[in-house]
Amino acid sequence: MAMPCAILACVQATVDIGKGRRTRRAPDDELVGRIHGFVKYMLHAHGDDYAKTVGELDLSLTQLRALHVLAYETEQTSLKHLAEHLGVSLPAVSRSVDSLLQRGLVTRVEDADDRRMKQVSATPAAVELVERLAELRLAGIEEFVATLSARERARLGSAMALLAERDEIASRCLAPPRKASPSPRKD
Repeated sequence: MAMPCAILACVQATVDIGKGRRTRRAPDDELVGRIHGFVKYMLHAHGDDYAKTVGELDLSLTQLRALHVLAYETEQTSLKHLAEHLGVSLPAVSRSVDSLLQRGLVTRVEDADDRRMKQVSATPAAVELVERLAELRLAGIEEFVATLSARERARLGSAMALLAERDEIASRCLAPPRKASPSPRKD
């Protein structure tokens, strides 16, 4: 009796390592090293709940990125545009979307103008998932901030305020919470 065989096609991605490298100036090395250390610390020391949840969800990085784009940046987009936005091939984004579709996290419909094209959008469950993951990230950051001394908090706040003036960062910052309006006095 012959055993059924599964044929797996492996696509090997080749990357020109030198292509993505930027030349750093020696004075930047210390700053780059400090930022790298801080990001690693935040991801490892204050990101366990996020990492555990993502691991349990068994979502790839491409799937997570696609969900963020669909939940926050565009209501509906073509697979081609999503692939270009994520910097992955059309087949790769198509496979990712297929998996997300099976999980009920995206919808896929034919484009009204061009039936050969497919449009994808996030479901309410996907938006809820992305928001839950963002809350886990924020909880880790809040946990870290709680460990800072008043001096560290003030200095970090000043540095972050300066960076938050950049458009590409400001657009991703949370709006400060609104202060509650004082209740009318009842004398």
